[in-house]
Amino acid sequence: MLAGWLGLRRYLIRRATVVTPTCVLRRGYVAIEGDTIVGVGEEPPPRGFEGFDEVSLEGYVVGPGFVDTHIHGALGIDLSTASPGEVEELSRGLPRFGVTSFIPTSVALPQEALRAFCRSVASAREVPGGARVAGVHLEGPYINPARAGAQNPRNMRDASLEEFEGLLAECGGLLRAITVAPEVRGVRELIGYAVSKGVVVQVGHTDATYSETEEAIALGASKATHLYNAMSAFHHRSPGAVLALLRARDVYLELIVDFVHVAPEVVDFTIEHASYRRVVLVSDSISATGMPDGRYRLGDTEVEVIAGVARTVDTRALAGSTLTLDKAFANVVSLSYGLDEAFYMSSLAPALSLGLTWRLGIGALRPGFKADIVVLDPKDLSVAATIVGGVAGYVREDLRHLLT
Repeated sequence: MLAGWLGLRRYLIRRATVVTPTCVLRRGYVAIEGDTIVGVGEEPPPRGFEGFDEVSLEGYVVGPGFVDTHIHGALGIDLSTASPGEVEELSRGLPRFGVTSFIPTSVALPQEALRAFCRSVASAREVPGGARVAGVHLEGPYINPARAGAQNPRNMRDASLEEFEGLLAECGGLLRAITVAPEVRGVRELIGYAVSKGVVVQVGHTDATYSETEEAIALGASKATHLYNAMSAFHHRSPGAVLALLRARDVYLELIVDFVHVAPEVVDFTIEHASYRRVVLVSDSISATGMPDGRYRLGDTEVEVIAGVARTVDTRALAGSTLTLDKAFANVVSLSYGLDEAFYMSSLAPALSLGLTWRLGIGALRPGFKADIVVLDPKDLSVAATIVGGVAGYVREDLRHLLT
């Protein structure tokens, strides 16, 4: 029964469409012991799993839980100003969208406010069945006010190694990424230092030239922050940051696939040109996600959401999104990409881009990895259930009738 399944320590998901890093098993199984995957393969499972309790998910799609590496908030919670308790509350809520790990992301803020953000995330406790806090992403403050987007340009500043060291300490070992603009004073020196500390440097909110972006990549920058948005665009006489990032084969590319931030044709072109293995689906979601239209805050910026599209009240710039990763996943599939490719972009590539795959054992259905699993309804790819570390964090009501 479902009540038993929620508390099982050894169970076997059977007869599902199972998506692994290398193939789609049309009739497969996943064996879970404690918080770990101990077997994945085609039906029937081999000997050794006889004592496992079986859960039949015939017809459902079973894949690795989504990893959101760029999220400012959701469900009424703004992570830039959230308390540890609010971070935990969001952790409980994200599994309904299939998210099993997330990287709380700040906007550019004054120094003390950024320190408080880092302390808050670092102090949040692990929530059983809740999405795992897998690190911290600082989107700024060393970015270009000319490409502020929805962020407050008054909070953007020259790079400071001293400030960065303080933020690194406040994050308590959780700082995984920082977004910078290569042309901002001091960023050139910061890139190498950040990389030496194990922090991934992302290029975004930038007016950098092609050559400035190339230099940043040569120094160690390895990821683009929401490619195309808030950065110098491609022009045949001035190729800008976009082309440099697209051409760099070792650079991961964030995409907000809500078809508002980036047109479907451009999403398709990017995946086709760069390869799905480089594309990282992100929500870039704000506190309004999962909430009614209305007014919300993104850091110290007031935002208005109309028909699900968030814009700043003063400049009407796009202000993050109300996208969730399950919707981004479905949108990619609607462009005729396969389930394996879509899961790669929503789970494995995000984890690989920040070095989380082997650090935490997430991003793929693979023996030895965390039992982080999303179950999708084959009719519309909506989330039917989410398991985090072997614990059910979300189960849709109608799925309960299928579990015996």
